[in-house]
Amino acid sequence: MVIFLYGEDAFRSSQKIQEIKQKYLNSDKSGSGLSLFDFDEKAEVKNILSVFSMPNLLAPKRLVIIKRIIGKAPLDAQKEMLEKLKKNKEEMASDADLVVVFWEEGVPKKNNALYKFLDSNFKKQNFEKLTGAKLNQWILQNIKNYDAKASISKGALEKLIIYLGSETQFLDSEIQKLISYADGKMISERDVETLVRANVDSNIFATINALGQNNKKEAMHLLHNNFESGEDPFYIFSMFIYQFRNMLKISDLKERGIGSEYEISKITKMHPFVIRKSLAQTRIFTFDKLKKIYNKLGAYDTMVKTGKMDMKMALDKFVAEL
Repeated sequence: MVIFLYGEDAFRSSQKIQEIKQKYLNSDKSGSGLSLFDFDEKAEVKNILSVFSMPNLLAPKRLVIIKRIIGKAPLDAQKEMLEKLKKNKEEMASDADLVVVFWEEGVPKKNNALYKFLDSNFKKQNFEKLTGAKLNQWILQNIKNYDAKASISKGALEKLIIYLGSETQFLDSEIQKLISYADGKMISERDVETLVRANVDSNIFATINALGQNNKKEAMHLLHNNFESGEDPFYIFSMFIYQFRNMLKISDLKERGIGSEYEISKITKMHPFVIRKSLAQTRIFTFDKLKKIYNKLGAYDTMVKTGKMDMKMALDKFVAEL
């Protein structure tokens, strides 16, 4: 059997990997039939192919997990894997004793040959970003997964989404803290306000407002308050991207004559509370200004990922040059 996992929500797809792995280890306690290859750590296709063809006498059932081959492996390595899959497609798809999981962090380019073959020939799951009712349900289920007796009020659930959006990795981390903090009681709005990253998010909203009013001194002051309180610069940057992306979507709809919260919610699938906050901020930024800001954030993201700039410097420059 071949399974292809990918999508924008890399946290949930990673959770699926762990679920498959744990299910396998429940039947093969020694893990002798488990093989993991990650092309972020210089895996080689020849080693994977040798595992495919080599039966494991101690564990007849085998699980092979292959990570980031599309995103990280050279094209010749991808081609070699593609040829193997094409040649043995029927056999690999029906072999119940061999489970091969391909995992990609994000959504691969649609014109990639290996992606197209995996997507059209094997079992697949695209982990899209959760929004609206689906996000609410995921949070409620995640709480029950950690503690069957735990619960959260409607108001607390809404505030949790306002503070963290649809970033499931952040949500998962904060959910664990909230369950422990509530200690058997229903998680309340006050619990969320006290424990979740309310301060940094409030400061980010305040920083964006200051930037919109051309008050760079206040914006820089608020940014450095976050640094001094020990907040992760990557988290701060992700929240800037999240908020400006929301504002850009909403501003685009307003440009097209769609301005009511209900209509925007129906189209974007954003939570109504997020829309309300973002609508207020689109009044201080033009649509063209928001496009330039979002492009600038993308440029800084690339510079950080390629080692040309550290994240704190990127944040400083973003605020100073806006």
